[in-house]
Amino acid sequence: MSAPIFNSKSIPTLTKISLAGLLSLIFLPSLEISEVNEAMALPTTTFEFVLTVAQEILIGVLIGFVTGLMFTTISIAASMMSLQIGFRTANLFDPFTNTPTSSLEQFYTLLAIALFLTINGHHMFIQALARTFQIAPIGSFVINQITIDKLIILTGEIFNSATRIALPIMGTLLLADLGLGLIARAVPQVQVFFLGLPLKIGLGLITLAFTLILTTPMIKHLFSEITHHILAIGAN
Repeated sequence: MSAPIFNSKSIPTLTKISLAGLLSLIFLPSLEISEVNEAMALPTTTFEFVLTVAQEILIGVLIGFVTGLMFTTISIAASMMSLQIGFRTANLFDPFTNTPTSSLEQFYTLLAIALFLTINGHHMFIQALARTFQIAPIGSFVINQITIDKLIILTGEIFNSATRIALPIMGTLLLADLGLGLIARAVPQVQVFFLGLPLKIGLGLITLAFTLILTTPMIKHLFSEITHHILAIGAN
């Protein structure tokens, strides 16, 4: 319901429900429910049952939120690059986020999804989901200050990661703006505003083509940390 790709509007609701039911059947044999272990004891009253369901929904939403932060990092980086290149003037509709985005943001979104599936990120996500039942047994998860601190730190890290991904293009275009400023100062007759837009678009695309080989491993590294972040949130 909240995890990236799985929560896409293009996926039918019946398919999501079927996947959730299938995962439940797969995870159920691995759960060691015992009356001796109070944390794993089955609820005996309606209130305890509702409370247990609410706790599991909460940890599920947090797992999806943490996973979504990795894709948000890519989106922020692409938005920063689009603003510098000038692609924000023409927006497209992103079917995955249901929001208007630039063509460069949509390109990076599709690239992130392709890399996520290539490195079997969906397998890592499901494996991490299964391990949360061990580190956070049913009925034992609560949000405390440690969990909140971890979420704050993780949310802050996405801006650092987004800046590192967008840095090659942003740095190149910053130098281009500096050069155009010097030209406008030295030769006032040159219309740098008309010259700058196509120049920055072309320079941005060339830089993107040459630096994609550097940013792709960074994106893969982000996705490889999904399991670590999920388990860090679950362990409180």
